[in-house]
Amino acid sequence: MERADLLYVARHGETEWNEKGIISGRSDIDLSAIGYLQAKSLAEEVKKVEVPITKIIHSPLKRAKETARLVAQKNSLSMVVDERLIELDYGKYDGTSDKQEEYLQNRTQFALRYPEGESLMDVYARVVPLLKEIEEDPENIYLLVCHNSVIRAIKNYFEPLKNEEVFEYRTPNATLIEFK
Repeated sequence: MERADLLYVARHGETEWNEKGIISGRSDIDLSAIGYLQAKSLAEEVKKVEVPITKIIHSPLKRAKETARLVAQKNSLSMVVDERLIELDYGKYDGTSDKQEEYLQNRTQFALRYPEGESLMDVYARVVPLLKEIEEDPENIYLLVCHNSVIRAIKNYFEPLKNEEVFEYRTPNATLIEFK
């Protein structure tokens, strides 16, 4: 396997809002105590990967940055922030329950922007150039630490999914995913 053919992705550790079912989008929420434990466990998992990670790129939001910091610290890796990995902007739904009917209907639409926010297509459009940059760097193996919606876009880039599959796909907190 060539180095450029491998990418690792992980969602940030859990936040209190994740646990309570509150949409956190662009809200800059800290990791919970459980989230810190998950991030430390992720750091141990990264230590054991067959092809070692050489660089971490993370979202600017605290929950992703702190998860990346714990992984980087444990594995002596450098990390850099990239705005393109920021979570989807859920607009008026940010900070509200993820059980709302209107939100759930909007969530099934790839190109429809959330009121005062963005769409998953917008996320895809900003993440794809980053993925192409990574593909052009055969010297490094990257770990992207980001968010559920961003990972849905990344998964769809590498493994195209049917529309309903995209929206059913959820990434557990602090789980390491490998794309080839």
